[in-house]
Amino acid sequence: MTDRPTDREGARTARQKTTLQKLLSRFHFGITLFAVALSGLTILLAGITTLRSYADHNIELAARLGAYGAEPALVFNDPQAAREGLEPLMRLPGIARLRLVDDRGRPLYQWASPKGDPAPFLTRLFFPRPFAATVQRNGSVIGRIEVWGDSSTLIDYVRIGALAGLGCLLVTALGTIILARRFEYELVKPLGEIATVAHDVRLHRRFDKRVQSLGIVELDRLGGDINALLDELQGWQGTMESEKAVLAHRASHDMLTAMPNRAAFDEQLRQRIQAAQAKGRRFALLFIDADNFKAANDNHGHAAGDAVLVALSERIKDTLRNEDFAARIGGDEFIVIIDPLDGAIDPGDLADRIRTGVSQPIALPGGQHYRLGISVGAAVYPDDGTDARTLLTAADAAMYADKLVKRPN
Repeated sequence: MTDRPTDREGARTARQKTTLQKLLSRFHFGITLFAVALSGLTILLAGITTLRSYADHNIELAARLGAYGAEPALVFNDPQAAREGLEPLMRLPGIARLRLVDDRGRPLYQWASPKGDPAPFLTRLFFPRPFAATVQRNGSVIGRIEVWGDSSTLIDYVRIGALAGLGCLLVTALGTIILARRFEYELVKPLGEIATVAHDVRLHRRFDKRVQSLGIVELDRLGGDINALLDELQGWQGTMESEKAVLAHRASHDMLTAMPNRAAFDEQLRQRIQAAQAKGRRFALLFIDADNFKAANDNHGHAAGDAVLVALSERIKDTLRNEDFAARIGGDEFIVIIDPLDGAIDPGDLADRIRTGVSQPIALPGGQHYRLGISVGAAVYPDDGTDARTLLTAADAAMYADKLVKRPN
């Protein structure tokens, strides 16, 4: 049998849904990642800005230092002396170019770092113009030294900052996993217990299930409310089952004698015939009718008649074995199934035993005693029939034959 469309859609929707644990883990990781990334970027930019200021200051100091060393070279117009005077600046990190010009703007000496710029973009961003310092002699300007910076000092800081940020992200991921498991233990697990109880109640009608005490106040209160509701549902279920059992008993039993009624007898006979056919055994059907029951009603009243029927039913049951079956199928008509019927047992003997059992006087409500007679007819499966209708007809006919024998001429 194929699933209904709604079942397939429900299963597909369930597969598309996420769990609370995954949702909390994803949410917490996203917030943590954003916070770490924002903090790292802020620290990185602040560090770069601070480092740039530091680099600017160093380059400015380098330019002033170079101005002192270049004064003799400008006085004597000596490039070799300029190179020797500026050589200490050439060994400083973060300096890309040097140029020394006289007071007319003619270059006396120029130098460029052979290492190259590792990040030209950062150089153009942070060092767009050279730093210049004037060279003076006796208060007069005799030249100018220009110093260009590069990104070598910045790129090392950025590289270290990126590695530190990656390390922070790894630590954050590990912390998120630990916190997610903590969430699972503290929040997701109690919610899972509540969901399991609700699932069992909905699918299996397990109203005896209860939510255990939880460590979170709100969830524990919710679990207590669910348990109280389950207590009420379990009480209603017990009441309904009791009422159902009472109704089922009333539907299959006679109200006066508490014996099975005609509907219960028909079902029992059907089952006994099927079992006898399957196992190849015999059973007897005894049809019992009270001979003078109308006289008890007419002479002593209906209460006396009811007492006679109750006493008759009890005495019939007293003569039977546990595996036999007796029912009241009419006003004063009873029927008995003797199953199994041994080969040594004669149905006539069974009828005589029942007659003997009911022959004793019956005490009536008014204190009188009443002696009841019965007529009994027997039919044997499969000798007298193999179906219910045939067996009942044979037993009924035998009962009327027994009644006619006792009727006076």
